[in-house]
Amino acid sequence: MTMVPFFVLLLLLSSADAFQSLSPARSIRSSSLYSNKPFTVQLQAELDDEKVTQLFAWLSCTFAGDRRYDNLMLAFAAIFGNLPQDSVPVIMVETAMASLPPEEFPCGTPYGQFDREQASLGAMGAAQWTGKWKTRPHALLDVTQFSSVDEWHQSLPRGCKRTLQKAAQQNFTVTAKPIHPDKPAPHSSLAHFRCVVDHELRLLSYSSESFFDALAEAVSRYVGTTRMTGEIHEYRLDGKVIAFAHEVRKGSTIRGQWFYGNDISSQKYVWFHSVRDLVKRAIDAEGVSVVDLGPSGSDAFSELKQRYGFISVDDWPAVANYMGPFWRYDGVGKGRNSPIDWESMI
Repeated sequence: MTMVPFFVLLLLLSSADAFQSLSPARSIRSSSLYSNKPFTVQLQAELDDEKVTQLFAWLSCTFAGDRRYDNLMLAFAAIFGNLPQDSVPVIMVETAMASLPPEEFPCGTPYGQFDREQASLGAMGAAQWTGKWKTRPHALLDVTQFSSVDEWHQSLPRGCKRTLQKAAQQNFTVTAKPIHPDKPAPHSSLAHFRCVVDHELRLLSYSSESFFDALAEAVSRYVGTTRMTGEIHEYRLDGKVIAFAHEVRKGSTIRGQWFYGNDISSQKYVWFHSVRDLVKRAIDAEGVSVVDLGPSGSDAFSELKQRYGFISVDDWPAVANYMGPFWRYDGVGKGRNSPIDWESMI
């Protein structure tokens, strides 16, 4: 197994007094890492269920407001590194695991509606539609040309039709779950975190060095999606979460904000099913004119979206109108406009 050098900053461990409450049975000052000298940790680029669980336990402490767990580099050192068992980071992991929530228990920070909407702006590309700077092209579908999702389906190439038919024949279940203000996001659980990690590592990890970059991206995206507003559409197979899609509606545009799924979901055509559902909701919704699947990470993905009618548009705010309130989800298929007038704050 390839070992990757990883340097942990000295300041992370220079205040061991702050960690005295972590484990009364152990003396933090006797830790072999409690010193004022830089040190090197060797990380093993290997992931299993236990390490995913440990990383989520670490994040759950961050969600709970424990600032000692705010450093992801320290988490990587503790979970993937060759640190002594009596070291501060390893004891932190043990402490986090001792209070690990159940697999599907939402434990995210209960952000208010204002904070959730504010956290949604950046990922939705607000920098461009507020005139701050240009972002990457977005893949857009004008749904005003269709009277039903079946009409959209019939407009697609034969291969796309076959793929959507296969997706419709799968035996997964889909549940819409609104993200309510002042409550943990419904996808802020270990079960959903597993999907994000699987998804990002499958796409981004191709070497031992990229492994940790992909894992950091997974954590960043997971934390990001649990902070936002909107609604998730949760996919289950045999009772287990295999994927979720995140929808945010603002102005006359529905944004397919994020999609994450494990290996099983990719075999079950879940992404294609989620796109069809998103198009259907947009066509059926009053006042919605555009579905926005956002920027693509590769030309191949842009081409895939284009086969389903989503054209990559450089000046996408001219087509996707976000200059209106966020949609507040009160239940499946129902909602009300947010009282926050973001345009007056720009």
